[in-house]
Amino acid sequence: MKKISIILLFFVSLFIHSACNEDTVNIDPIGYTEAGFFQGDSDFQWAVNGIYHSLGGYYAFLGDPNRALMAISMLPSDDLTTRANWGEENFVALQGGIERISRFYHQSYRMIQRCNTVLQYIEERGETAYVDQQLKNFHKGEALFLRSWVNFMLWNVFETAPLVTERIARLDGSEFPPNSTGTQLLDQAITDLAEAANLLPVSWPNASLGRVTKNSAHGLRGKALVFRGTVTNNLADFSAAITDFNAVSGRSLVPNYAHNFVVEHENNSESLFEYQANNSLGNANPFVERDDFAVIGEMGAYWGAFDARPAWANERWYAGTQSLFNAYNAADPRRSAVFRPNPVFNGTNPNIAKYVQGPFIQGPQGPGNGIFVNNPRILRLADVMLLHAEAIIRTGGDLNQALGLINAVRTRARNSVTPSSAEPADRVIADATTMLEWVFEERRLELAVEEGHRWWDLCRRHRAGEIDLKDLNFSSINPDLNFQNHNIRYPLPNNEVIQNPNLAQNPNY
Repeated sequence: MKKISIILLFFVSLFIHSACNEDTVNIDPIGYTEAGFFQGDSDFQWAVNGIYHSLGGYYAFLGDPNRALMAISMLPSDDLTTRANWGEENFVALQGGIERISRFYHQSYRMIQRCNTVLQYIEERGETAYVDQQLKNFHKGEALFLRSWVNFMLWNVFETAPLVTERIARLDGSEFPPNSTGTQLLDQAITDLAEAANLLPVSWPNASLGRVTKNSAHGLRGKALVFRGTVTNNLADFSAAITDFNAVSGRSLVPNYAHNFVVEHENNSESLFEYQANNSLGNANPFVERDDFAVIGEMGAYWGAFDARPAWANERWYAGTQSLFNAYNAADPRRSAVFRPNPVFNGTNPNIAKYVQGPFIQGPQGPGNGIFVNNPRILRLADVMLLHAEAIIRTGGDLNQALGLINAVRTRARNSVTPSSAEPADRVIADATTMLEWVFEERRLELAVEEGHRWWDLCRRHRAGEIDLKDLNFSSINPDLNFQNHNIRYPLPNNEVIQNPNLAQNPNY
């Protein structure tokens, strides 16, 4: 069942041009203006819903598989491959003129602008505009969390993308923010998520399931801390992450691994954050931007990239690699949840089963274009548990505790079928170096083809000097693949670098 009422209205500023006569000069504008908005609880709720609505831009069909943004984070790793000659797949063609890169960048800063606008008006009007001051705190926490999630992605994708913490509302040079440096985007996310965790509720009523909670903030903050600790070799970050992971409460792994990827079990006990894919209201059109005037862009999630849809997409869809398939023990139930029966690996047939479970959105646009109402699970407990194990190992903590977290994930996997499988069997205690490698092996198996987990894990380890991605077998069907060190960060969009005098392109692009 879908939660969160997604309202397309965010802000409408009307510019009224009228003749200067006594009858028209003082006519009130028709509809909402920004000056008259943010006057009460419901206005702020609409604005926060508008931020959640922006999530869909990352998962939308956008009228063409060439535009789908999932390629940015999910395609580069050794888990997926495509016959399309895309830079995200072969790295050779990775350059700042790729439309997907521009769309990802613009979508991210559109969402940040919405977060910053809400935060600005909460600061300016919150004490007087809200009847429910607790709701004000919740809204602030939601805006901080959602901005943090975007900043986390921006760091993983670009590393040097601008850090924008205030609403850009004037053309005086402030609209040209410079590159961030180092881990500034992660730093801001970690700071914001600490505040969000204090502001957000423990849970929401059933009618609002899908909105972020304290658990969401603690889980994402711990993840950001682990990522920062990996590249800076700062043990304090891992210790702080453990504190956040320990604060996640009232959540549990669902008994069946596959239930995390079907509609019937959305927003379950394992979920910490997921996009609420939905059937659109009337006048939906998946071939337009989600916020185009007078129409509703598609509110479902495009999983056609795993399903060879639409048919006219030709080879512009993604297949699981032989490397990923071989990484699973044949008896591991997760393999059959990720891969279709008897998969082929030459890119001629779709072979991924995860998420491609239906149902499609209502109407003719859904099945043909591969648009489902199946929620993308952005952050779930299994991800957090394995990060927790990693943090314990890296800080020289109790290896038995880390082993218990790893084995809990493996136990759930083998118990996902009846009768239970013998695989994946429990691990037995080993040295810290071996167990750290087990964590990353388990993350690959557990989180395959989800939310860029594999690629971002590989990149943070490459940045830290723990692995060398030039030696990785990407298991690609593209013979031209040639990863170079600078490919761990994407190029910034060329048009942004040209238009922004303060923005420098990432090196070697």
